[in-house]
Amino acid sequence: MTNEISNADRAAFALAAITDFIAKTGVDTARDAISDLIVDLLHLARGRGLNAQTILNNASGMFEEETLDDTEGPMTDVQSIFMRLLPQDA
Repeated sequence: MTNEISNADRAAFALAAITDFIAKTGVDTARDAISDLIVDLLHLARGRGLNAQTILNNASGMFEEETLDDTEGPMTDVQSIFMRLLPQDA
């Protein structure tokens, strides 16, 4: 028996990171929060000598695989918290 991680679990991991990011940056929309956090992670990667485009390509492929291979899980709870945190999408 394996303990599979669902997409809802993955979204919860991201919610934990973005909650702190929002508190520190004051970003006020979901789209900007997600985009800005991704950009800041790419700055972190570049500082370590990693290629940003390679990371984006890898992440995109992983997202597609996880979307196809995994059930969403209980996403409602995670999205409800995110909606309360940032009610605006754009």
